[in-house]
Amino acid sequence: MTIRQEGFTLVELLVVVNIVAILATVTTVIISNYGSESRCAEIYKILPQVIRSQAFYYMKNHRYYKADHNELKSYGVDISGTKYFTYSTFPNEFSSYAVRAEATGWASGGWVLYNYRGEPTWSCDGVLIKRDWLPE
Repeated sequence: MTIRQEGFTLVELLVVVNIVAILATVTTVIISNYGSESRCAEIYKILPQVIRSQAFYYMKNHRYYKADHNELKSYGVDISGTKYFTYSTFPNEFSSYAVRAEATGWASGGWVLYNYRGEPTWSCDGVLIKRDWLPE
């Protein structure tokens, strides 16, 4: 009479557990980056409003305005849906302005800067907010 053993050895189970752990780690990193990138989409909603507001203000006053996050509403910018960034805008020399988006709780310390000097340029912290998330 032969005894038939069924099942997995301990080594086989350890290999399977390690493979599952690696896949879970990779998935977590991918999902985390996707979440951060999707949060940056908020910038694309607010920034055009600030640009139009600055252009309109400039036409009337021949200068750009300075405003923090809460003051933007008085210039016609709808900040009611903002969750991930606080915004501020400030004039620069040579008839230009910049808009700064500071990341809140989810990535505290992260920032994006849109600088308008005839030709728009983007800057960012490069770590929390990656350069390739911004338009050219």
